[in-house]
Amino acid sequence: MDVRIVILNYNGEKLLRECLPSILEASRRARHPTRLTVIDNCSRDKSVEILKSEFPEFDIYLSKENRVLCTYNEYLKKIEEPVVILLNNDIRVAPDFVDPLMGPFQRDGEIFMVTPRCLSFDGSHYEGGRSKSLIRYGLFWTSCIFDGYLPRIEEPGPTMAAGFGAFHREKFLALGGYDDLYLPGRLEDNDLCFRAWKKGWKSLYEPHSVVFHQGASSFNERFGARETLALSHRNSFLFLWKNITDVVYLFQHFALLLPRLLHALLTGNFPIVLGFLRALPLVPEALGRRKKVLKEKALLSDQQIFGMVK
Repeated sequence: MDVRIVILNYNGEKLLRECLPSILEASRRARHPTRLTVIDNCSRDKSVEILKSEFPEFDIYLSKENRVLCTYNEYLKKIEEPVVILLNNDIRVAPDFVDPLMGPFQRDGEIFMVTPRCLSFDGSHYEGGRSKSLIRYGLFWTSCIFDGYLPRIEEPGPTMAAGFGAFHREKFLALGGYDDLYLPGRLEDNDLCFRAWKKGWKSLYEPHSVVFHQGASSFNERFGARETLALSHRNSFLFLWKNITDVVYLFQHFALLLPRLLHALLTGNFPIVLGFLRALPLVPEALGRRKKVLKEKALLSDQQIFGMVK
């Protein structure tokens, strides 16, 4: 199968030099024909100059505006490869990371996404890949670190996140890609994966493909850790209001919402309160998208989806 690796870059001149050589090497080792693209999201540094002078093997796509992950949506309409591997600019990869991601697409026509095992940039510890999501105490929760996750690190299986990895391009576009409701970002990957599961399209974790990630460095540098957390809480509310249709989950959410917010105020957990207040102006947009969710036929229920990852 033909595959294209697409790296999203913003002001990453240092990161490009650290990470692109590993991606170039992996593309050469892959059994599948592999092309390379860097999407530059309106960088203000010397990223484009570096790409042109030091990495001529990579195509360059200059986006007209920085729509973070949503920039992928337009670019994927312009290419033809059936599978695309979407990566951030702060990811370097193992030499053989491509082929394990491609195997599930060849075996199963219902695969939507395959994500690799993600390690810290120095390779010292596991950061994620097999992600679990659920409604906990009335709020949406998701993490790669959950009870019982350690024995699962070595095992392929279902996952609930799609921040980076290999995607079936046509299915990605059929879903509309990443939802700009969540801009500037956080949890839009969970939203995309959840919508795919609703259609019966599978998202898988493949531990034999390995990448090394610097983490949420760009978000923390831009917004600070506290604001990044508030943004995550804002988007968790939007995710729930847009996507969740299970009556038990909805009852839990509205029954426990006020107590949770009061408890957060009393204990100084202000990011969750800020997140709620910042989500309120976006309620009309979330409900507009919810109408579409309710019209579409769901092959899996909310509870079935959240029960996928044990």
